Amino acid sequence: MGQRVSESRQEPNSMVGLALGIAGAVTLVVALGMLAGEIVQGSRVAGANPRLSEPRPFIVTEKPEATPAKGGPPPAAHGAPGTTPPKPEVAATPKAPAPTPAPRPAPAPTPAPADPPAGATVASAKLGEETYNIFCIACHQPEGKGKVGFAPYIRNSDFLALASDEFLRQSIVQGRPGTAMVPWAHLGPVKVDSLILYLRSVTDPNAKPVATIDPAKKHPGDPAAGQALYAQYCAACHGANANGYAEGGPGPAIGNTAFLAAASDDFLFHTIKHGRRGTPMMGFSGSAGLANLSDAEIGHVIAYLRHRNGETPAPAARQADAKAGKMHYDANCAACHQPDGTGRPGFAPSIRNRDFLAIASDEFIKDTIRNGRIGTSMVQRPDLSDQVLDDIIAYLRALPVGNSVTIKVDPTRQLAPRGDQAAGHRKYDLYCASCHGMDGKGYVEGGSGPGIGLPGFLRAASDDYIYQTLKQGRIGTAMRPFLGAAGLANLSDQDAFDLISYLRSLGPAP
Repeated sequence: MGQRVSESRQEPNSMVGLALGIAGAVTLVVALGMLAGEIVQGSRVAGANPRLSEPRPFIVTEKPEATPAKGGPPPAAHGAPGTTPPKPEVAATPKAPAPTPAPRPAPAPTPAPADPPAGATVASAKLGEETYNIFCIACHQPEGKGKVGFAPYIRNSDFLALASDEFLRQSIVQGRPGTAMVPWAHLGPVKVDSLILYLRSVTDPNAKPVATIDPAKKHPGDPAAGQALYAQYCAACHGANANGYAEGGPGPAIGNTAFLAAASDDFLFHTIKHGRRGTPMMGFSGSAGLANLSDAEIGHVIAYLRHRNGETPAPAARQADAKAGKMHYDANCAACHQPDGTGRPGFAPSIRNRDFLAIASDEFIKDTIRNGRIGTSMVQRPDLSDQVLDDIIAYLRALPVGNSVTIKVDPTRQLAPRGDQAAGHRKYDLYCASCHGMDGKGYVEGGSGPGIGLPGFLRAASDDYIYQTLKQGRIGTAMRPFLGAAGLANLSDQDAFDLISYLRSLGPAP
């Protein structure tokens, strides 16, 4: 009975052992398959290394037989009933070492936006400089300084102040027929506009606009009178036939058809009047001019250039008529400036004053009438023709004055840069504000003097105009001289420069 029970208990154990043996075999087969896959993969990683690509034999090891403890039963044999056979261990085949990855480069800094390249569709000064250095530098020289007798100075600040973008564009695209300045239309709009941006990128700390050009304004004159003036003052540089370099002259061809088509009368007028600083072309008007030509005489020269080019110049204006000027004055000016032009303190200045007429040029008076003084009762009068303005000025200058004086004013003289703005502010508060207002607005602030800080005045008045006014005063008015021992304050020239510097901070330069 006991024997059967023992055998019946061992029978299931034999079945379990058999199942475990089969499972061990299956496990061994799976392990062999995985090992084969690793070997294949290792051969791929090893690449050209033959040692790594050789098949490695797998090794199956068995755990050592466990040593039985003293008094314990002996270890069961493999496959014996009631025992679990030890799992075989598979020695892992060593993998090829993975290559060390190269360090990742640091991210490049974000580049600053660059100017458009040569094929760009947006104009830029950088592209203009590149274009200039390829196509223009041979004649106009580095920095556009030109070469006397060969090519003009096209980055001159006075030239650029008068030349419009359209004038420059037309000059580049159409050239100057009959000269070395050939048309450059093939450059295309982007490069042409880039050239203009490059030309205008020049910075001149001493530059200031000499005038505001009105391209529609005509300057009438008499071609016959202009021919005589041209021969006397212009032919030596620009040639007897106005062909410039082609005639061996040091100046450009101002009679060239393309030039005259691009240049307005007002451009020519102010070029002749103010000249070009830094070039042999000096101004021909005013005390500092080479010839001190009148506005009418400059108009004659322009009429001659237009006439010889086959154009019909504007008809010459008749001589200014003081009698007609009185009629126009009475109709347009007397209500504020009074019938005799002496003005009224706190309302309108005296415009027949000896010192005012000695300092104010005809152009200053015309500019004042045309553009007025914004913010005051002196309104703009663009409706009055040049002839009417000439007649009014002739009337004012014909009024009798005692002890007439001549005062030379240089409209190109730069005095504001020589002054100290902060020091000028202190001096203004001390000597000027009581009449001209704390903000320089004059009558608007209840002052007895005009608005010398208003943009209209500061645009029309040159530095030297203000200086001479401080120095000379206005005889017969509350505006006494402020410079020298006879002045109200005995100010020095430096004090005057400081005041001018401060006034310029209040509004635009002329």
